[in-house]
Amino acid sequence: MLWLSICHTSDALDPVVANRQPWANVKSFWRFCKLYGDYQATPPSLRRRFIIKIEQDRAQAKSCSVSSQ
Repeated sequence: MLWLSICHTSDALDPVVANRQPWANVKSFWRFCKLYGDYQATPPSLRRRFIIKIEQDRAQAKSCSVSSQ
């Protein structure tokens, strides 16, 4: 059931659905699970670099979104 609700999207409903609390919770939980799984799959010696790369990507995405506004 959850998979079907994630797969079906509509461009017209995206702004409405994205702002609804349950959908936002599911999306953030999904992102967390993916990030945590990727972190656990990374060898312990490379985990520090993995976190640094994620932080750099977030900072770059934030600076790009601010400069485009």
